[in-house]
Parts: sequence; structure tokens; C-alpha cells
Amino acid sequence: TKGYIGTGYNGVADQQDFWEWNQATNVWTVKAPFGGGVRRGAIGFSIGTKGYIGTGFDGSSEKQDFWEWDQTTGIWSPKANFGGAAREGAVCFAIGTKGYIGTGWNGTTSYQDFWEWNQSNDTWTAKANFGGTARRYAVGFSIGMLGYIGTGSDGTNKQDFWEWNQSSNVWTPRTGFAGSARAFDVG
Repeated sequence: TKGYIGTGYNGVADQQDFWEWNQATNVWTVKAPFGGGVRRGAIGFSIGTKGYIGTGFDGSSEKQDFWEWDQTTGIWSPKANFGGAAREGAVCFAIGTKGYIGTGWNGTTSYQDFWEWNQSNDTWTAKANFGGTARRYAVGFSIGMLGYIGTGSDGTNKQDFWEWNQSSNVWTPRTGFAGSARAFDVG
């Protein structure tokens, strides 16, 4: 019954603040600032009552760190650094007790890799590379045991849409996004 927004760029500076919205009271409350410092272009997902933020750009370099926020204590704790190279503009989603991060770029090179984070032992495992072209600022979400990534930019905005099966570790192309090709969208 709570939603969270944090980090980002306000047009002047990168941000570190972190906010909670309460559905029942319709009130925003400031929480402890993100433990990894200022950044934009980061990823964020939740598993149970824990929130996770990682990667991104702090105004001078791409990041590889990964942090857990405990809703009960309000404390940020560093976790194992993301298994891939430092990046911003990656995509993420969670399935069960696993988090997934892939694609993104380092300001010069776009990535196609895809990684699984295991909440129970804080480890990263490389999975099958994303089925589309290497890209940044795509969109990702999960439905049940399947993950989806689409759109984004590989230098050209994309409309393709891909399904990833957690049990088989296989990417399958699906019907492309019906709207215009785009990047920087949200799912």
C-alpha cells in the first residue's frame, strides 16, 4: 500500500532524496536519502518489503553499485555490486525473489547483457543476452514468471518487444510495440 520515488535529475542537479507515498492517506513522506548518493538513469525494483536501487550516473561517471532499502527499518544497505559493467539507462524487473537488470550504456557503448540477482545469497549470475540489439533506455516489466523488455534506443528508437522465460532462460520475440518507436518510456 506504499509507493516510492527517489533519485533522478531536476533539470539542475542529480538527486539523492527518497519519498514514500501512502495510498490510504494520500500523503508523501520523505525517507532516508538513497545510500548510494546522487544519480539519474538508475534502476529500481522491489521484492517483498525491500526496495532496490542500483547503477545509474552521478553526474561524472556511470555506477555499478546496488543498494537495498528496508521498509521496516528505513535503512539503506549496500549489496553486492551489479555483475555487469557500470552503466546508466538499464532496464529491470523482478520475478519472485530474483531481480533482473540488463541493457543500458556507459555513455559510449550500449549493452545487451542480462543479469539475475538472487536475494537469498546476494549473488549475480549472467543470463542469456537480451534477444534484441544492444540498447539503452528501454522498458521492462514482468508478468508471472515471464519478463519483458522492449523499445529503447540502439542509436535509433525501437519498437521491438521481447519475452524472457525464467525457467528456460530463452528470449522470444513478441509482437512489436503498437505505438511509435521510442526510448525513455516506462512500464
